[in-house]
Amino acid sequence: MLHPMFRFTGFLVAGLVLVGAIGRFSPAEAEATGAAVQRPFLMFDATLYKNKPSFTGYPLRPITLLYESRLLPNDRSRTAVPLEPTIRAIANDLSKTSGPVIVDIERWPVRGEMSTVQATIDKFVSVLSWMRSEAPNVSIGVYSTIPIRDYWRAIRGPSHKDYHAWQRENDRLDGIVAQVDALFPSIYTFYPDRQGWVTYAVAQLREARRKANGKPVYAFLWPQYHESNRELGHRHLDADYWEIQLNTVAQHADGVVIWGGVGKHGPEPWNEAAPWWQVTKRFMRHINSDSPDRPNSLPIH
Repeated sequence: MLHPMFRFTGFLVAGLVLVGAIGRFSPAEAEATGAAVQRPFLMFDATLYKNKPSFTGYPLRPITLLYESRLLPNDRSRTAVPLEPTIRAIANDLSKTSGPVIVDIERWPVRGEMSTVQATIDKFVSVLSWMRSEAPNVSIGVYSTIPIRDYWRAIRGPSHKDYHAWQRENDRLDGIVAQVDALFPSIYTFYPDRQGWVTYAVAQLREARRKANGKPVYAFLWPQYHESNRELGHRHLDADYWEIQLNTVAQHADGVVIWGGVGKHGPEPWNEAAPWWQVTKRFMRHINSDSPDRPNSLPIH
């Protein structure tokens, strides 16, 4: 059952009925996926807005994303591996950081022939092990890679052969899972179909639970449509759609990483009155009022 702090009124109530109808765990599913583990719901800020406020007083925690441009500067090869001294230097600089550090390398293929996938696994293992040796007390993750982000196969459901094929592809990535402290699946918005998004998001989060083997699952959300949608890309979601997304993640994950603040021409200026931010503030007030004693750091495994 959804925690009372997430029971909002109006349109959202109908949305949460939808979430519950599509995505609620049975006791057996909860045990099988690790969802029965109770953790405080954490929120991380990964937005890129210009002139962004400090968020002092909000339950937004710091998080560091290591983008390809920093790890692989001036190298556009799909097979390139970051230099070990570069990774060690970055990790050493971040060794005192209070939030998780996320490696965001999206160019390496996670599908295809097993030899190709294994090469990707080996690269991630190398990068993560170099980071771990320099920053042993920092929680480390990989953006989106596990489970593979796949809208159409995820929404087909566990009884479909395509869903099982997707799971088998995720199973091949266990070598990466072993190297991280938490999973960070991406459940960005591609279409205005809200029921479709909920089905997709819950499937992705359930699969993340299955693969996490008890480790935390923190979902990446973006209050704008994904840039791959030619008509809607970068447009902000309606407030009620965003609220449904926050509540879906609250029901099925251990926390949320809010990304965004980027338009077609780069970082956008901060807008305190933005509808998505008003929804987020209301969401955070419920978290603060119901769970004031949350821990100050991400669990290390």
